[in-house]
Parts: sequence; C-alpha cells; structure tokens
Amino acid sequence: MMISALSNTSCPVCQSDESRPRFEARDPLGEDRFELVECAACGLTYVNPRPSGAQLDAYYASFYYGNRHPALKDRFMDLRARKIGKADDDLPVLDIGCGGGDFLLACRRRGWKTLGVEQPQAPAMERLGQLGIKVVSPEEMESIEENSINTVTAWHVLEHLADPRETFASVRRMLKPGGRFVIEVPNFASWQARLGGSDWFHVDVPRHLLHFDRGSLDTLLENAGFEAERWSTFSLEYDIFSLTQTLLNKVCTTPNHLFQLLIDHPTSRPLRDTLLSLALLAPAGAFATAVSLVAPLSGNGGVLRVVARSRS
Repeated sequence: MMISALSNTSCPVCQSDESRPRFEARDPLGEDRFELVECAACGLTYVNPRPSGAQLDAYYASFYYGNRHPALKDRFMDLRARKIGKADDDLPVLDIGCGGGDFLLACRRRGWKTLGVEQPQAPAMERLGQLGIKVVSPEEMESIEENSINTVTAWHVLEHLADPRETFASVRRMLKPGGRFVIEVPNFASWQARLGGSDWFHVDVPRHLLHFDRGSLDTLLENAGFEAERWSTFSLEYDIFSLTQTLLNKVCTTPNHLFQLLIDHPTSRPLRDTLLSLALLAPAGAFATAVSLVAPLSGNGGVLRVVARSRS
C-alpha cells in the first residue's frame, strides 16, 4: 500500500524526544519502508515516523495471523499454560490479544476461569463466541473491576501497541494484590536480532511498532508500578523458526518467504526464493537450533519473557 501520511512520536516508553537512527526496514507484506530509531534515554527501538489510526489498521490483512499445524498449536499453548500454573482461586486469567482463544482453552483445561481481550473486528471473534470464551475490546478493559483478575498475560502483543503505558495502567488496576503480569515479546538484544538487522523475522514493520530489550521493558514495568520477578529468553515456539527465517531472508528477495508459504499467504511466490528456502532449510535450521539452545544461557535468546507483580 502507499503511505499517505506518517506521524512523528516521542518514545512510547519514557516520552523522551531524543533518539538516534537504527536502520530502515521493508514491510514483509508489501513494499513500504519504515525507519527505526533508538531512544537515547531508555534504549527502546521503535518505528518513527509511523502510520496512525485507520492507516495502521490497513496493514493487518485478514491472513496476517495465519494458521499453525493443530498438533503444534495445541502443544505450544499447553506449554504457555504450564508457565502460569494451575488456578489458585476463583479469579480469571485475562489474555490480552487472545486471538482464536487457544491459550485460554489450554488455561481452562488447567482449571482457570478465562477472559480475553481482542479487537472487535478480528476474524476470530465468531470462533471465540462459539467456544464460550468471554471477550472484551481493548476500550472495554476500563470496565473491568479493580482487583478482579488473578493473572494477566500478553503473548507477543506489546510490540504492536502505540501506547503501552495506557495498557500497563489498566493491567495494574485490574490485577488483584500480588497478581502476576506475564509478558513475552521478541528480544531486540538477542543474537538473532543482531545477526538479522533489518532482515530479522520479528522486525515486521509497521505492525511491530516497538522493539524491546530487557532494559527498555524493565523501564516500562517500573514506571507503571511493576517489579520484575523472573526473566527468560528461550522459546521453543519461536526461537528456532525465527532465526531460520532470518537466515533465509539474507538470500531471498521476498522477506519471510518460507513463513508466507507455511501460512498460505497469497504472495507472488517467486520460484527462486522457494527453491532457495527448500535447499537451505536443513543447514539453516541446524544452525538456528544450535544458536537457540546456547543463546539463552547468556540472556541472548530470541524472546524476552518476564513475570512481574505490582508493587504495593
């Protein structure tokens, strides 16, 4: 699509206006290019200038979320649910950006009451209703009672938010005293992000507006009244594939070509990129597996996952 207007913004985490250029990246679903800058105060990397409002919504095509293989999807959602344990009271787990509700179904199997947050126009809303999962819009989060939620989760959601501070304030208000806030985002300080640069799978401009390292995410948590309790940088669900695709991006002309094939995205699918992806998949995957197992040992895995609690 053609960009009609972009808006400059201060840092969405600390509101500083001081930043330095990082690099320019291409939308993997189109031809538009966007600048990424790094906040000089907190270290957050973010898209600036950026689309806003309805213009940004237009970059979310109906096929954006794709489809995982059912066996892998169920396995990964069970792994996520294990990370928050079993329900210890009658208060629900709330999942921000709940998509098709698969994570909440996994939580339900572990005894949790569930509540989801999703955009009203999301394709999955009809399925959520059929599954009996109660869902509110982001705007309706303010109507949730104070201290009424046991645990809030946000799996690969924060990178999409124009104003994460507003969301964090809502989360702190609705969490019970001592309640948990579980967050996972791509790790912009990871080895794979440094190797990939603008070719990193998770750059995904302009949908990924924000790119966190541990320092910038910790700043956001502290400013909102949360204290990080536990950090991790390993994800079986994301790390190996994201680095594999990043390596293939170095030689393919179409960004994230293998990923688009797997989710059946109707691209032009140049034969050269398909053949290269298939030919290099095994060696790239082997290298990605080795790096993905070693990198988290020093905190340099492909994701940032944190369990935080509100400060009393």
